[in-house]
Formats: sequence, C-alpha cells, structure tokens
Amino acid sequence: MKKIFQLLFFIILATCQVFAKEYHVDAANVSQGDGSIHNPFKTIQQAADVMKKGDICYIHKGTYRENIVPKNSGSKRKPIIYTKYKNDVVIVTATEKVTNWELHSGNIYKAKNVNMPLGAGNNVYFNHQKMQIARWPNNVDYNEYTLDAKFIDKRKGTYSMSYISNNEIPDFDWRGGVIHYLGAHSGCSWERTITGYSKDLHRVHFNTLPDKWPFGKTHSPTRLENGHRGIFYLMNKLEALDAPNEWYYDTTAKELYFYAPDGKNPAKDHVEISTRENTANINKNYIHFEGLNFFGGMITIKGSYNKVTNCMVKNGTDRLITDLNGAALSNAAIQVMEGYFNTLEKCVLENGTLNGVYLSRKSESNKVENCIIQNFNTIGLHAALLISDGKRNQILNNSLYGSARDGVKVSGDDSEFAYNHVQKCLISGADGGLFYVTGRSIPKNIEVHHNWFHDAYADDHHAGKKATGIYLDNNSAGYIVHHNVVWDVEWGGLHFNWNAVQNKIYNNTFWNVGKPDQALIDCWVPKRNGKQTNVQDNVLYNNISDVRPWWHSGDGEKYRVDEKEYIGKDADNDFENNHQFSELPFLVAINSLFVPFKGSPLIDKGQKIKKITTNFKNKAPDLGAYEFGAKAWVPGVNWTPKGFAWTPSSNYKKLEIKSIKKQN
Repeated sequence: MKKIFQLLFFIILATCQVFAKEYHVDAANVSQGDGSIHNPFKTIQQAADVMKKGDICYIHKGTYRENIVPKNSGSKRKPIIYTKYKNDVVIVTATEKVTNWELHSGNIYKAKNVNMPLGAGNNVYFNHQKMQIARWPNNVDYNEYTLDAKFIDKRKGTYSMSYISNNEIPDFDWRGGVIHYLGAHSGCSWERTITGYSKDLHRVHFNTLPDKWPFGKTHSPTRLENGHRGIFYLMNKLEALDAPNEWYYDTTAKELYFYAPDGKNPAKDHVEISTRENTANINKNYIHFEGLNFFGGMITIKGSYNKVTNCMVKNGTDRLITDLNGAALSNAAIQVMEGYFNTLEKCVLENGTLNGVYLSRKSESNKVENCIIQNFNTIGLHAALLISDGKRNQILNNSLYGSARDGVKVSGDDSEFAYNHVQKCLISGADGGLFYVTGRSIPKNIEVHHNWFHDAYADDHHAGKKATGIYLDNNSAGYIVHHNVVWDVEWGGLHFNWNAVQNKIYNNTFWNVGKPDQALIDCWVPKRNGKQTNVQDNVLYNNISDVRPWWHSGDGEKYRVDEKEYIGKDADNDFENNHQFSELPFLVAINSLFVPFKGSPLIDKGQKIKKITTNFKNKAPDLGAYEFGAKAWVPGVNWTPKGFAWTPSSNYKKLEIKSIKKQN
C-alpha cells in the first residue's frame, strides 16, 4: 500500500511539472523573444503577463528598468516564482540612465531633455550611490545623518510659524526652494517650499505651519529648548550647486545639472535618475521573488502568501518630505500594504530616507525573519528601520542598524518581536527609542523578548539627551517585555508616558543607560483635559541594572513621584525582586556576553513567572536576561550575505561593549 501511495505521489508531481512552464528573460536579447531559453523574453513583465500557477521565470544577468506587476496568482502547492538564472546577478531598477552631458560651467555639467517625473521623489544616483540635491550649507561629510545645518535666529521678531532668519543665508532668490527644519525638541523634522526671501533680513518665508501636532508648539520655531529654536538648511536652487555630489533639476526646461564626485564629465560613469516609485507591485497571491536585486524603488505587496527571499533592496525609498501635513509616511523599501502570511526572509535592505520595512494595519500574520535592515530614516521623520502595525506579525532574528530617530515600532495586536539586534538609532533626533511605540491604554498582547538594544545617543550639537532603550510612549499598554538587554543609551533603559498600563517587564538586563543620576525608568505624566495621568498596573519582576535611581515620574516641577512610584503607599505598579549591582554580575566575553558567571549573585535569585521563566536550570530562575548553564542566545541574523549586486555595509555586525568593560 505504501508503494502505491508513493507511486501516486510521483505521478501527481510529474503531472504538475508537465503543466507548469519555464520562462527565460534576458535584457540582452535584441528581440522581444518568446520566453524560451534560446529566445528569451526581453523584459520580466512579458513573463509576468503570461505566467500561471506553478510557472517559474529564470532571469538572466543584466539590469531591468521596469516595475514587475504579476498578472495572475499562484497557489499553495504551485507558486509563481521569479528567480535568477544560475548564479547570474540580476538588478531590477526604478531608474533610467542619463548620458547626454555637456559642460555648464566650472565642474558643473548639464543634460537636456531629461524627464524626472516624481517631484519630491526625484533622485540622482552616481554609480549606485545617492547624490545630494543642491543645498546650503553644503553637506561637507556626505553623511545624511550629520545635518551640517545652521541654527535659526532666536531673537524676538526673527522667527515665526511662517519664516525663519539667519544672517549667513546667501543673498539669492530662494523662492521655489525647500527648507529642511529640525526643531529644538528634535523629535521630528519637516520640509516646506520656500515662498519668499527677504534679502535685507536674510529671511526665508513659507506657508504658515498648522497649529497642530507635529507642528504647533512642539516642532516649530516657537519652541525654545536646549538653548535654541531649531536648525535648518536650504535646498533645490541652482545657485546653491557648488560642491561635489550635488545636483539640481529645472522642471520647466527639463534640464539636469550635476557636479560629479570627482568633478569630471560624468558621461563615462553610471548616472541614473528616479523615474518610478516601485520596482515591483505584487497585487496577487503566492508570488515568490528569490535571489534578485532591486534598486531605487519600493517593493509594494497587496496580496497574501507571497515571499521575498535572498533579495537585496538598495535605496528603495529616497525622497523629500516637502509640504507634508503630518509626521510620517508609510513608504518603505518593502511595504506590505494589505494581505496575510507574506514572508520576507534572508533579505538585505539598505539605505533610504524613510522606512526599511513597513507592515500596515491591513497586513496581518506576516513574518520578517533573518533580514539585514540598515541605514534608513536619514530624514528624521517619524520613520524607522521597521514598522509593524498589523496584527499577529512576527519579527524574528533580524539585524537592524542606523536611524535618525527610532529603531523599530511594533504595535499590532498579538505580535512578536524576538531575537533581534537593534542598534545605532536616534543619530540626529531625540525623544525616541531603539524600540518605540504609542498606544491608547488598551492592552495589545505584544511580546518583545530576547533582543539586544544598544547605542542610542542623540547629536549633542542640537538635540537634547532623549534617546532611550525601550520607549512605551503615550498610553502604551499590554506589552510583555522579557529577556532583553539594553545598554549604552543616554536617557534611561525604559520609558513610560501618560496612562501606560498593564505592561509586564520581566528578566531584562539594563546597563549603562545614561549618566549615574539618570533613572532606569522614566515617566512623563502631565495633566490631560484637567486630569492627572499616571502609569499604573504595570508589573516589573527580575530585572537588573547598574546602580542608579530606579524610577522617576513627573511633569517638570509640577508633579513628581520619584521613588514612591515603585515603593510605599503611593505605588501604582507591582515592582518586585529587581536588583542593582555596583560590579558586573555577568560575563563580557563575546561568546557569552551578559551570561552570569559561576557564583554570580544573579543565579537562582529570580521569581518563577508562568510562561516566562521556563526551563531554568537550578532551584529557581536567574535574574536578568540570561540563565546560567543554558545555551547563550545571540540575536540577529545567522548568515553572511553573498552573491548580491552590491556588497552590503558591515555595520549591522558592530557590537560595542567598551563602556561595559570599563565598569568591570
């Protein structure tokens, strides 16, 4: 009987293979082709228009300047697959080449009859590196995170909700240009079209900012904080084009001006411009992308059971945020806007002004696993390396590095964020966290466990010291945060705000989280609508830290709870069996980092917590994030990227523990 079933299985499999088709695509083909290996299609879209369940598309080496839009869905057993042919390097790009250069003046060259249709999404790339729109002052280090900006005048009458002043502004007509502004609060940047310029006052004008968040009194020149009223730079005028890497596009004449990095004629180099927002739109189900490279545009998914594996997306989301009325945009290198059970696995996502990965509220039960996501949100908006708003999403074993503001945001009910390595965030902004969320005081049941969070220091040049580890901001509720390690941040390890309730904080290790007088846990609890807010009904057990104040709650000098927040008759939270140590209670060797050493005061000192302190080794669980005698877990990816079109930055591998060693 077993042999009969095996025979039937192979017959069914052979039948499926007979009906499935194999297509080939080669951009080098001089004709449109028929999809065969001997006469392949010229474009991927030709294959996408005819492929059905079980079909596979082999894409030969080359650059494909198109947006892939599958016409049909696959099925569970017969997905539609797009993959590279053998070990070929395939690039799908949202850009077009520019070659017709002529000298304009000095080191500036000009190309005529250039169509750049994306407005705020226009970009120029030189050998696959993003260039800078012409600006003042110049970006001297070519690092988008270091803003190289100027402080606005703060004298009365030199600023308002519709203009800013600075005596250094060059005297040419800035009308039609763009101002980039980051306020003294440093929590959110904005950009506005310049509507006028007063030469005598060295003042640029723009449409009046809305009197609401994020503008209003928080992110506008009216706010004085950290000794200033904000920093700015100006862009998008030909007169400002005076340095390598800069470009300007004349939308009326359709002429592109460019100062190449080497100052030479760029005709022999690879100069490209953005012409499409997307490199792929997956609006169907059971579509698989494997082993491909995407450049200059987003992958947008609005379907279910799709997979993107072993792919690289470089510069997938570059744009200005001119005249935006809010604090966020969903644009991401890979964005899942609708659908269920989509998977991103073993991908490299690198470089972008906005988000790395975005999972919308309409996308549920998706998985992002074993991906490298680095250097996003260079523009300082409420964007992040990864944002997950949908329910039941899983974010597992990823390495995430580099953001002007927050690291990650996970806010969808019943989601999981586990075994991830998040570092180097709040580079140029403040009032955020490596893990940052807001809520409505309604429990979310989101589990955040076995992660490393470290290296969050806002730029001292302009930003306040408000970069924290795990930030459960306004009314966050129902987060189960356990077995995480937070270190080397400047504003506390854990932050609650307003009516943050019913969060459970177990077995976390916090170390070097701010100056010695910085509290481990901070809360901002002002009055709202005449009623005093307060964090309450939170449970905190088995956590450890270095020696510092445990808890601070307040709203300036108006309302201050301090130590009573966790002990005494005024305590609103269940705070038990948490300990601080003046000497390191764990190892700092790379292969056993944060693990209790033999005889450590952490061993067997923890309380038993149902579903949290499982599989402990001795009489009782240990304190902190690691268990003595158990295998030391290491978060982040477990593979090395090879065979992509570009060599990824190795930043995601960084692991700074010098400050911890100094305390040994």
